[in-house]
Amino acid sequence: MITSTRSVFAATVLLTGVGSALPAAAQESITVATYGGEWGAAMQACIIDPFTRDRGIRVVPEPGVSGVTLSKLRQQKDSPTLDVVWLDGGVSEIAAADKLLEPIDSAKVPAVTGLIPEGVYKDESGAVFAVSTGFYSVGLAYSTRDIKEAPTSWLDLWKSEFAGAVTFPSPANAMGVPFIVHLAGLLGGSVENVTPAFDKLKQLKVTAYFDSAGAGTNLFQSGEVIVGAHYANSAYAMRDQKLPIEFVVPKEGAIGGDIRLHLVANSKKRDAAEKFVNYAIGKDPAKCMAERIYVGPATSDVELSDNAKQRMPWGPEGSIKSLALPDWNKINANRAAIIEAFNRNVALK
Repeated sequence: MITSTRSVFAATVLLTGVGSALPAAAQESITVATYGGEWGAAMQACIIDPFTRDRGIRVVPEPGVSGVTLSKLRQQKDSPTLDVVWLDGGVSEIAAADKLLEPIDSAKVPAVTGLIPEGVYKDESGAVFAVSTGFYSVGLAYSTRDIKEAPTSWLDLWKSEFAGAVTFPSPANAMGVPFIVHLAGLLGGSVENVTPAFDKLKQLKVTAYFDSAGAGTNLFQSGEVIVGAHYANSAYAMRDQKLPIEFVVPKEGAIGGDIRLHLVANSKKRDAAEKFVNYAIGKDPAKCMAERIYVGPATSDVELSDNAKQRMPWGPEGSIKSLALPDWNKINANRAAIIEAFNRNVALK
């Protein structure tokens, strides 16, 4: 009777397909913190889906903003549910300082050697804690319908003919504080002395500040704003939608940032996580990301279409050297004071 029951069970397993489902159930997987919106969609199409197809490792994306991802890493430090995370510059340095990241070993992630120097981030010991999957920038976006002579300098925002139709990112935006620091530098200040920037910003007649790139785009689409500090990829996206918007790299440089990948400390899936990072910084994913959302490749020798070359964050003729890359450690050390001063001197003026 027992033998007969076992035989029936075995037959049932085969007939119902449970046996064939076992390999799928046992498929290796990792959880990766991504972004939402068009950035997350590009990561899925250019990196996550091809990686799963080519390596057989399933990726569970967990979309969110960098601040929330950082909070999760802190809360789950000893037993993380995340294996790999994308983080913005600035938050990346905080995560490294908090010992939430695992060093990236080039012996296990050999594609690191194919990155440009600006795309590899090291701590004081020389260990790599982050790698870039693409650069973006904030420069000057303007309406060609309303402005016939293209602005060339950050200081052109103060031209009288633009008064009341200008925007720039608030400190709530990832590039808001770097914008203030960059402006301070142009005016003789520094990250430790942003008073010159605030003195100048008090004189700027803005329509509104924007907290998110989407909110900035809305200001241009509605016609409320005709010029401002805005993201290159957002400006190019508006142009692709046939809106009369152009993007200019100011002569003092566009302000650069990037989207970075990190290994999570104490992940139990280190091997698969390293394979993912190695794949993500390869040439094909870098090309796909550049063609889709116009981020500048951190991977060397990526061949781009003419369309993508025209929409790089450093402009058609520029390079990574055309971007003013923030010193995030100094910005982080002064961030709270800068935000408080902005709220007191500019937002409430």
